[in-house]
This record gives sequence, structure tokens and C-alpha cells, in this order.
Amino acid sequence: MPLPRYVAVTTVTLTVAMLGAAGCAEPSSSRPAASEAVDTDAPAAPLDRPYVTGEGAPADDWDDEGLLGENLPIRSDLAALWQTVLWADGYLERDAIDCRYAGATVRATRTWQSNRGLGADGIVGPLTFGRAGEQLVERGEEVHYTGTEHTVPFRRAEDGRYLVADAGSHRPLRRDRATLDVCADAADR
Repeated sequence: MPLPRYVAVTTVTLTVAMLGAAGCAEPSSSRPAASEAVDTDAPAAPLDRPYVTGEGAPADDWDDEGLLGENLPIRSDLAALWQTVLWADGYLERDAIDCRYAGATVRATRTWQSNRGLGADGIVGPLTFGRAGEQLVERGEEVHYTGTEHTVPFRRAEDGRYLVADAGSHRPLRRDRATLDVCADAADR
């Protein structure tokens, strides 16, 4: 199947910098709170679907993307997506986007959750992704996350994969590993 063509758009390109010294990750202090971990009515992310995807109205696109948490794999494109949400809402500095779910990102997540009436457990699962998804708006060929401080444009490919501007082209966001150039750049620092 040929890859879909993308219309050239001006987008916010993810930029990264290390969060700080190598020891910036917080130690895990507890197991996941029930607010995210035991939400059995929420859809689970299928293991055979490695990409962030969506279809139809964008508001429910992200509520089945899996989990981000301190005791889970911490480095992925999905972590970069979440950090971008935190940046768009003013909870994280742009240069802190490094594709790692640890340290400042976990702290910012807890504050973001608390400010939205969610359990501030630091776990990004169906409830937290779902709440963020409420800020997704379709605008022509793009889906925008409309944060309180910034708007972030994404594309959805014909097969539903979410694409983000990365190193001059649109690339799909993987849930299971870090593949974006910005992630590689952060790993090299």
C-alpha cells in the first residue's frame, strides 16, 4: 500500500534537551493508584498496534494508547507526545521534551492531573489520555491539541496513525519505543 501524501504545513517541531543530570528520575515510591491502574471499563491498547492511532472524531483518539508511568518503560514517542501536551498546557518547558517519562515529567503530570480533577497518581492511562483528548480539534487536514498556552498540530494518516513533524518530515508516533529524531538527539546528550 503506498504511503499517503502529506500537505506541507507549518508545525511546531519537537525540540529536546536532557532534563538534567543522569539522576533526575524520581525513585518509585508506590504502586500505581487505582485512578488509572484499575480502570477496567477503559479500552486497553492492543499489543499488535505499535502506533498512536485514531479515527472519526478526534476527542476519543488517545484514550486507548496504553500507559506511561514510573514502573513502566519510560522512553518512547508516546512519552514525547505526552511531554508535548504538558508543554502546550504550560506544565513543562519545551526544552524538557526528551521522550522519557521520568523526573520533571512525572511531577508535571501529577500537577496536570490534579488541576483537572483526576487522581494525581502520575500514571498516564485511559483517564488522563482521555482528558487530554478532549482538547483535540480537527482543523482541515490536521488534528490540533489546543493547550492553554500552545497549540500543537498533528496529522492523521489514512490508516489512522498520528504523525508529528520531526526533522523536516511527518513521522508516525510509536507507543512502544523512541524512534523520532528528537528522541535520538536526547539520547546522545
